[in-house]
Amino acid sequence: MNSWWNSIETVNSFNTWMEIITLLAAAVTLISIVLLWRNGNLMARHLIDRERRAGKRINAVEKAAEEIRKELLATQQNQDIADQQRRLALMDAETLRKEMQSLRKRYSDAEGSLKSRIEALKDIGNTQGTTQGSTTTQNFGMRTTQLDAQQRKMLMKLLKTGPKGELDIISVLDDPISHKAAIELKSIFEDQGWTTQDIVQSAFTQAPEGIVMVIHSKQTAPSYAKFIQRTLTSAGLPVSAQINNKFREWSLSIIVGQFESA
Repeated sequence: MNSWWNSIETVNSFNTWMEIITLLAAAVTLISIVLLWRNGNLMARHLIDRERRAGKRINAVEKAAEEIRKELLATQQNQDIADQQRRLALMDAETLRKEMQSLRKRYSDAEGSLKSRIEALKDIGNTQGTTQGSTTTQNFGMRTTQLDAQQRKMLMKLLKTGPKGELDIISVLDDPISHKAAIELKSIFEDQGWTTQDIVQSAFTQAPEGIVMVIHSKQTAPSYAKFIQRTLTSAGLPVSAQINNKFREWSLSIIVGQFESA
């Protein structure tokens, strides 16, 4: 054993092998570091690419979700309108029938009372007479467009659950009764969420009777026009419709004309 360590050649050979082993270990370590650095870069790039692709997919999903949301909102709005129309149709079958019967009975009672008062006044006039042979008369057929409490309640009830929109309200020029009724209708519609412009006072060659709904054309009539017509009719108001291309497209105008009391 001592002779082995005392041999210079043996020691040199051992040192040489140790140096070779050290260099190989250093080379392996360097290669491992390079490989780890390369794999780390590849992994980082892979993670960045995956994150970028995930971001693109998220954006695409968000856009698709937004489009679906818009379609659902439009579908829901149409469904709400259809449901409301169906509820109104069902309500017309019972509630509106009772309301109309009540209105007819009240108007019939008022007509009977009015006739009785007229007959009584005629009797008084015939009894008293005048020295000049003139006849005393009283106007019980005074024109009025004011809504009674029952009609206002009915109109607000129907408008509350229906669709909302925009209206132009027109009254007859130099007709204070028509203008007052137009103001009343404007107030009722606005209280129920409708949008109305300032009331327009317009001159007519012949003043219209009742309430006239005017549209530019059937193709450009607002979707809520039929709802308004049915609502006003259900409230006991005389309603007619006209087409006039002088009015704005996609607009609905309501002309408050003259009403003759019973």
